[in-house]
Amino acid sequence: MMIPTHDSEKTQRKEIIVDRLKKLNGYDFTRPHRHNYFELFYFLKGGGCHKIDFIDFPIKAGSLHIVAPGQVHQMKREIDSEGFVVLFELNTLEAPLAIQDFLFEHICMDASEKKSSYSFSEKQTPILNSKIKSIWDLFNNKDELSKLSIRNEIQSLCIACMRMVKEPVTIKQSEYMQFRKLLHSNFSTMKKVKEYAAVLGITEKTLNEIVKKSTGQSTSSIIYKQLIMEAKRLLNTNISIKETAYSLNFDDPAHFSKFFKTKTGVSPSKFQNYT
Repeated sequence: MMIPTHDSEKTQRKEIIVDRLKKLNGYDFTRPHRHNYFELFYFLKGGGCHKIDFIDFPIKAGSLHIVAPGQVHQMKREIDSEGFVVLFELNTLEAPLAIQDFLFEHICMDASEKKSSYSFSEKQTPILNSKIKSIWDLFNNKDELSKLSIRNEIQSLCIACMRMVKEPVTIKQSEYMQFRKLLHSNFSTMKKVKEYAAVLGITEKTLNEIVKKSTGQSTSSIIYKQLIMEAKRLLNTNISIKETAYSLNFDDPAHFSKFFKTKTGVSPSKFQNYT
């Protein structure tokens, strides 16, 4: 048994999907789950709460929520809330590298590191409202020029979010992001700093300096944080402690339980009871 993970044949075929959020529908799940693709939620009318990686984000008019592949989320909209959701895989967007890096950070980092919610000002909201409605119209046109235009419009939504957090256009902290991308792909099998340093072709000291400069934390702390986040994601969806331990390549569930309690202050079983 694993986390409920939703696939989409259409996104796998490099299609961009747009759905309208008007009445409560399949996007309003009672169970935490995750996807193998990006979801961009834009809300025209607010109401409710969207939990992404254990952080509650209010659903507000003029806000955009980014849910990255692998993140666990659960949306509870109020019945009169309204908006749109855009589904796509990263390579489908064919975006410039700066936008790709911005989106990939949401994959590599949890919602406490890279915020998932962007709320726009009253001045900006009409522009974003018009943009999301344009994306909806383009999606329904189905012609090739509309498919090209929809990519540009989605990229401009990302740029609006990047402007809000003052993301640089150049590749940001590229050495650190190389480490985070490597960690994202290998955290369950590579748990030592020296393993990452070896793959990156640098010394452990250099890697620690890179990570410290970007986060203020040690490399081992970031590795453990990634492991704990995935453990929480698994435990949050009622996967057993034993299955969670083996999924993260711990030889002994007792060793995993000790590791989890040391890093979080609570046992895996208590964490499951709290969430």
